[in-house]
Amino acid sequence: MNKKILIGFAVFLVIFLVLPLVLSVARGANGSETSARPTGPAEPPKWNAENLVGTAWSVKTPDIPVAVTINLGPGGQASATAPAMLAPIVKAHLGTDTIMGTWRVEGAKLIASVDLKGKTTTVACDILGDRIFYQDKEIKRVG
Repeated sequence: MNKKILIGFAVFLVIFLVLPLVLSVARGANGSETSARPTGPAEPPKWNAENLVGTAWSVKTPDIPVAVTINLGPGGQASATAPAMLAPIVKAHLGTDTIMGTWRVEGAKLIASVDLKGKTTTVACDILGDRIFYQDKEIKRVG
């Protein structure tokens, strides 16, 4: 596998772990459809720092053909894991197949951060009712 693909995959993990929840949905590769952000008045957020603990979200971008799972843990800790078939490649490139980050909720925003190789990346997602969106694309809950 060439280095450009590995670097692209690592960048993807960094950007979206940062958003340990804001897991984007463009699942064109496996037949799923992307859910667009609803228009009209925003629903009040049903997710908060307490009820997000223990949830898992699937993040996918056009950069790579597979989704990464982000788990939101207690104490604002998050972890991102690649699918089992790609875990050895990620581990060989990054030294681990799990990337750790942090998350928090501020009102109707889910904010996630990751520090990888000395660079911190932070993203903010919108919580609309019981759905989470990043750049107007819904992040799908998987657990």
